[in-house]
Amino acid sequence: MKLRAVLLGFCAAAIALPAHAAEPPSIGQIRKFLADYGQCVAKREPELAKKAIVSGANFHRESPEGKRLMQRECMDEDILANASSGFRGRLRMRMDDDTYRGVIAEALVVKGSAALTAEGLKAVPLLTYDEPRPLRLTYPDGKPVPEEKLARQRAAIARKTEATLMGKLGECVVRNAPEQSRAVLSTALETPGELQAINALGPTLGQCIKAGETVSLDRMSVRGALAIAYYRLSQAQGSGASL
Repeated sequence: MKLRAVLLGFCAAAIALPAHAAEPPSIGQIRKFLADYGQCVAKREPELAKKAIVSGANFHRESPEGKRLMQRECMDEDILANASSGFRGRLRMRMDDDTYRGVIAEALVVKGSAALTAEGLKAVPLLTYDEPRPLRLTYPDGKPVPEEKLARQRAAIARKTEATLMGKLGECVVRNAPEQSRAVLSTALETPGELQAINALGPTLGQCIKAGETVSLDRMSVRGALAIAYYRLSQAQGSGASL
Protein backbone atom coordinates (compact mmCIF):
# COMPACT_ATOMS: atom_id res chain seq x y z
CA MET A 1 0.00 0.00 0.00
CA LYS A 2 1.31 3.42 -0.95
CA LEU A 3 -0.63 6.43 0.23
CA ARG A 4 0.43 9.85 -0.93
CA ALA A 5 -1.82 12.04 1.16
CA VAL A 6 -1.72 15.76 0.44
CA LEU A 7 -4.87 16.78 2.24
CA LEU A 8 -3.80 20.41 2.45
CA GLY A 9 -3.26 20.65 -1.29
CA PHE A 10 -5.21 20.65 -4.50
CA CYS A 11 -4.16 19.04 -7.74
CA ALA A 12 -7.32 18.56 -9.77
CA ALA A 13 -7.17 21.59 -12.04
CA ALA A 14 -5.11 22.66 -14.99
CA ILE A 15 -5.58 26.40 -15.28
CA ALA A 16 -4.71 28.49 -18.32
CA LEU A 17 -4.12 32.08 -17.29
CA PRO A 18 -4.00 35.03 -19.68
CA ALA A 19 -0.82 37.04 -19.78
CA HIS A 20 -2.44 40.03 -18.09
CA ALA A 21 -3.79 38.06 -15.14
CA ALA A 22 -2.70 39.59 -11.86
CA GLU A 23 -2.64 36.30 -9.99
CA PRO A 24 -4.21 32.86 -10.26
CA PRO A 25 -7.42 32.10 -8.38
CA SER A 26 -7.04 30.60 -4.94
CA ILE A 27 -7.82 26.99 -4.12
CA GLY A 28 -10.86 28.23 -2.24
CA GLN A 29 -12.12 30.15 -5.28
CA ILE A 30 -11.73 27.13 -7.54
CA ARG A 31 -13.50 24.80 -5.14
CA LYS A 32 -16.32 27.29 -4.56
CA PHE A 33 -16.70 27.68 -8.33
CA LEU A 34 -16.96 23.91 -8.74
CA ALA A 35 -19.34 23.47 -5.81
CA ASP A 36 -21.65 26.11 -7.32
CA TYR A 37 -21.41 24.31 -10.67
CA GLY A 38 -22.42 21.00 -9.09
CA GLN A 39 -25.39 22.57 -7.34
CA CYS A 40 -26.46 24.31 -10.55
CA VAL A 41 -26.39 21.10 -12.62
CA ALA A 42 -28.21 19.14 -9.91
CA LYS A 43 -30.93 21.81 -9.88
CA ARG A 44 -31.28 22.46 -13.62
CA GLU A 45 -30.69 18.90 -14.90
CA PRO A 46 -31.69 16.54 -12.05
CA GLU A 47 -32.20 13.42 -14.17
CA LEU A 48 -29.05 13.92 -16.22
CA ALA A 49 -27.12 14.70 -13.03
CA LYS A 50 -28.28 11.39 -11.57
CA LYS A 51 -27.32 9.56 -14.77
CA ALA A 52 -23.86 11.15 -14.71
CA ILE A 53 -23.21 9.59 -11.31
CA VAL A 54 -25.06 6.29 -11.49
CA SER A 55 -24.63 5.04 -15.04
CA GLY A 56 -22.35 7.55 -16.73
CA ALA A 57 -22.92 10.50 -19.05
CA ASN A 58 -20.83 12.15 -21.74
CA PHE A 59 -19.19 15.34 -20.49
CA HIS A 60 -17.68 16.18 -23.89
CA ARG A 61 -18.83 19.68 -24.76
CA GLU A 62 -19.76 18.67 -28.33
CA SER A 63 -22.11 15.87 -27.26
CA PRO A 64 -25.81 16.52 -26.49
CA GLU A 65 -25.31 15.47 -22.85
CA GLY A 66 -22.10 17.45 -22.54
CA LYS A 67 -23.77 20.61 -23.76
CA ARG A 68 -26.34 20.26 -20.98
CA LEU A 69 -23.83 19.27 -18.30
CA MET A 70 -21.39 22.04 -19.25
CA GLN A 71 -24.04 24.65 -19.98
CA ARG A 72 -22.90 28.22 -19.64
CA GLU A 73 -25.54 28.94 -17.00
CA CYS A 74 -23.60 26.58 -14.71
CA MET A 75 -20.09 26.92 -16.14
CA ASP A 76 -19.61 30.64 -16.70
CA GLU A 77 -15.92 31.22 -17.39
CA ASP A 78 -16.23 34.82 -16.22
CA ILE A 79 -17.70 33.97 -12.83
CA LEU A 80 -14.41 34.73 -11.06
CA ALA A 81 -13.31 37.55 -13.33
CA ASN A 82 -12.43 40.86 -11.73
CA ALA A 83 -13.32 39.61 -8.27
CA SER A 84 -12.46 41.74 -5.28
CA SER A 85 -10.05 39.04 -4.14
CA GLY A 86 -7.65 40.10 -6.86
CA PHE A 87 -8.04 37.61 -9.68
CA ARG A 88 -8.60 39.37 -12.99
CA GLY A 89 -9.08 37.84 -16.40
CA ARG A 90 -10.83 34.70 -17.55
CA LEU A 91 -10.59 31.45 -15.63
CA ARG A 92 -10.22 28.42 -17.86
CA MET A 93 -10.35 25.16 -15.94
CA ARG A 94 -9.79 21.78 -17.51
CA MET A 95 -10.96 19.05 -15.16
CA ASP A 96 -11.34 15.33 -15.54
CA ASP A 97 -14.88 13.98 -15.64
CA ASP A 98 -14.68 12.52 -12.14
CA THR A 99 -13.96 15.97 -10.70
CA TYR A 100 -17.21 17.21 -12.20
CA ARG A 101 -19.01 14.03 -11.14
CA GLY A 102 -17.74 14.51 -7.58
CA VAL A 103 -19.23 17.97 -7.12
CA ILE A 104 -22.49 16.97 -8.82
CA ALA A 105 -22.73 13.88 -6.60
CA GLU A 106 -22.15 15.96 -3.48
CA ALA A 107 -24.93 18.34 -4.50
CA LEU A 108 -27.27 15.37 -5.00
CA VAL A 109 -26.33 13.85 -1.63
CA VAL A 110 -26.86 17.13 0.19
CA LYS A 111 -30.13 17.72 -1.66
CA GLY A 112 -31.41 14.23 -0.82
CA SER A 113 -32.26 12.61 2.47
CA ALA A 114 -30.45 9.27 2.26
CA ALA A 115 -28.69 8.22 5.46
CA LEU A 116 -26.56 5.13 4.93
CA THR A 117 -25.55 2.76 7.72
CA ALA A 118 -22.93 0.05 7.76
CA GLU A 119 -25.57 -2.52 8.66
CA GLY A 120 -27.90 -1.46 5.87
CA LEU A 121 -25.10 -1.50 3.31
CA LYS A 122 -24.37 -5.17 3.97
CA ALA A 123 -27.35 -6.03 1.76
CA VAL A 124 -26.19 -3.78 -1.10
CA PRO A 125 -24.20 -5.59 -3.83
CA LEU A 126 -20.77 -4.29 -4.77
CA LEU A 127 -20.84 -1.45 -7.25
CA THR A 128 -19.60 -2.02 -10.79
CA TYR A 129 -16.84 -0.06 -12.54
CA ASP A 130 -15.62 0.40 -16.09
CA GLU A 131 -12.19 -1.21 -16.03
CA PRO A 132 -9.47 0.19 -18.32
CA ARG A 133 -9.16 -1.50 -21.69
CA PRO A 134 -5.92 -3.37 -22.40
CA LEU A 135 -3.27 -1.70 -24.53
CA ARG A 136 -3.92 -2.38 -28.21
CA LEU A 137 -0.64 -2.94 -30.03
CA THR A 138 -1.98 -3.70 -33.52
CA TYR A 139 -4.89 -2.70 -35.72
CA PRO A 140 -7.46 -5.30 -36.89
CA ASP A 141 -5.47 -5.66 -40.14
CA GLY A 142 -2.37 -6.61 -38.18
CA LYS A 143 -0.46 -3.36 -38.70
CA PRO A 144 1.31 -2.01 -35.59
CA VAL A 145 -0.15 0.97 -33.78
CA PRO A 146 2.26 3.96 -34.03
CA GLU A 147 4.13 4.86 -30.87
CA GLU A 148 2.44 8.26 -30.68
CA LYS A 149 -0.98 6.59 -30.45
CA LEU A 150 0.35 4.00 -28.03
CA ALA A 151 1.44 6.86 -25.76
CA ARG A 152 -2.07 8.30 -25.84
CA GLN A 153 -3.50 4.87 -25.04
CA ARG A 154 -1.15 4.49 -22.07
CA ALA A 155 -2.15 7.92 -20.75
CA ALA A 156 -5.84 7.07 -21.09
CA ILE A 157 -5.31 3.72 -19.35
CA ALA A 158 -3.47 5.46 -16.50
CA ARG A 159 -6.33 7.95 -16.05
CA LYS A 160 -8.95 5.21 -16.11
CA THR A 161 -6.93 3.10 -13.67
CA GLU A 162 -6.66 6.02 -11.25
CA ALA A 163 -10.38 6.77 -11.57
CA THR A 164 -11.30 3.13 -10.93
CA LEU A 165 -9.02 2.95 -7.89
CA MET A 166 -10.54 6.13 -6.47
CA GLY A 167 -14.05 4.83 -7.12
CA LYS A 168 -13.39 1.56 -5.30
CA LEU A 169 -11.60 3.40 -2.51
CA GLY A 170 -14.58 5.70 -2.02
CA GLU A 171 -16.96 2.75 -1.94
CA CYS A 172 -14.85 0.88 0.60
CA VAL A 173 -14.62 3.89 2.89
CA VAL A 174 -18.34 4.66 2.70
CA ARG A 175 -19.26 1.05 3.38
CA ASN A 176 -17.02 0.91 6.43
CA ALA A 177 -17.68 4.41 7.77
CA PRO A 178 -20.89 5.80 6.23
CA GLU A 179 -21.63 8.29 9.01
CA GLN A 180 -18.10 9.70 8.99
CA SER A 181 -18.15 9.85 5.18
CA ARG A 182 -21.39 11.81 5.23
CA ALA A 183 -19.93 14.10 7.87
CA VAL A 184 -17.16 15.10 5.46
CA LEU A 185 -19.77 16.26 2.95
CA SER A 186 -21.39 18.41 5.65
CA THR A 187 -18.27 20.48 6.28
CA ALA A 188 -17.52 23.83 4.68
CA LEU A 189 -14.82 23.85 2.01
CA GLU A 190 -11.23 24.73 2.94
CA THR A 191 -11.91 24.84 6.67
CA PRO A 192 -10.25 23.17 9.67
CA GLY A 193 -13.49 21.23 10.13
CA GLU A 194 -13.17 19.72 6.67
CA LEU A 195 -9.58 18.67 7.28
CA GLN A 196 -10.48 17.24 10.69
CA ALA A 197 -13.36 15.22 9.20
CA ILE A 198 -11.15 13.83 6.43
CA ASN A 199 -8.33 13.03 8.82
CA ALA A 200 -10.81 11.12 11.01
CA LEU A 201 -11.20 8.77 8.05
CA GLY A 202 -7.45 8.20 7.86
CA PRO A 203 -7.47 4.69 9.39
CA THR A 204 -10.34 3.61 7.13
CA LEU A 205 -8.63 5.05 4.06
CA GLY A 206 -5.50 3.15 4.96
CA GLN A 207 -7.40 -0.10 5.37
CA CYS A 208 -9.16 0.36 2.03
CA ILE A 209 -5.99 0.79 -0.03
CA LYS A 210 -4.83 -2.63 -1.18
CA ALA A 211 -1.23 -3.81 -1.16
CA GLY A 212 0.60 -2.55 -4.24
CA GLU A 213 -1.86 0.25 -4.99
CA THR A 214 -0.66 3.85 -5.15
CA VAL A 215 -3.11 6.72 -4.86
CA SER A 216 -2.63 10.45 -4.47
CA LEU A 217 -5.16 12.09 -2.18
CA ASP A 218 -6.09 15.67 -1.53
CA ARG A 219 -9.17 17.18 0.04
CA MET A 220 -11.08 17.47 -3.20
CA SER A 221 -10.30 14.01 -4.56
CA VAL A 222 -11.28 12.37 -1.25
CA ARG A 223 -14.46 14.42 -0.97
CA GLY A 224 -15.40 13.67 -4.57
CA ALA A 225 -14.78 9.93 -4.22
CA LEU A 226 -16.89 9.82 -1.04
CA ALA A 227 -19.72 11.78 -2.66
CA ILE A 228 -19.84 9.58 -5.77
CA ALA A 229 -19.76 6.37 -3.71
CA TYR A 230 -22.30 7.65 -1.19
CA TYR A 231 -24.79 8.63 -3.89
CA ARG A 232 -24.31 5.45 -5.93
CA LEU A 233 -24.73 3.27 -2.82
CA SER A 234 -27.83 5.19 -1.74
CA GLN A 235 -29.36 4.60 -5.17
CA ALA A 236 -28.37 0.94 -5.16
CA GLN A 237 -29.82 0.51 -1.70
CA GLY A 238 -33.10 1.98 -2.84
CA SER A 239 -33.30 -0.20 -5.96
CA GLY A 240 -31.80 -3.38 -4.52
CA ALA A 241 -29.56 -3.73 -7.59
CA SER A 242 -25.86 -3.26 -8.22
CA LEU A 243 -25.06 0.00 -10.02
